[in-house]
Amino acid sequence: MNKISMIWIAVVAVLVIGGCSNETPLVENEPVNTSVQGLELSKQPQPEEKKEATPAGESDEASEDQSVAKVADPSPSVPASAENPTSQADASTSKEQGKDAVSSLKELSLISKTMEEVRQQLGEAKTTAKGGGFTSWQYDHPGKEGYHYPETAVSVDVQGLDSGSMKAQLMISFNENNLVDSYSIYHVVDGEIMVYRVTEAGAVEEPGQAD
Repeated sequence: MNKISMIWIAVVAVLVIGGCSNETPLVENEPVNTSVQGLELSKQPQPEEKKEATPAGESDEASEDQSVAKVADPSPSVPASAENPTSQADASTSKEQGKDAVSSLKELSLISKTMEEVRQQLGEAKTTAKGGGFTSWQYDHPGKEGYHYPETAVSVDVQGLDSGSMKAQLMISFNENNLVDSYSIYHVVDGEIMVYRVTEAGAVEEPGQAD
């Protein structure tokens, strides 16, 4: 028994010694080079502060607004002829009104109309007269506002027509039946007083001072 026990002890001892010889010897961890790591950390870039960037669209719009403002700043120049157009406009308006008045009178169709029909169409006459079985009515068309021909008798305003104060005068003649027999329109053409006379036979225009 003692021999067997000794043999087992010897075997176990051999196995233990052999296993220990095959294990990798423990190696202590190498010290960390903290100085190098500290240097590398110090070289690492620090996070930069984010700056709010202006959107490209807003920048473009701002530049466009500035350019537009620069262009719009200068005050538009006004031609000298347009600074005071009142006198030119008044003269042009006066001529147009004169032509319109004469044209409108020439378009009338009064032959054989009754006094009442004429009155409804033209209103009350400025002056009236009777003589020799005929009745005459006079309608004035001033060329200047506020102008009034002072003559109370049926007559041509030669001075007013020459000066432009009177643009046209309409003289209507009624026969004994109180129907329009004829009518005349006095106006100025190229500085000369003309009379546009209408009868049953038609119309004719000729130089004239008065009937």
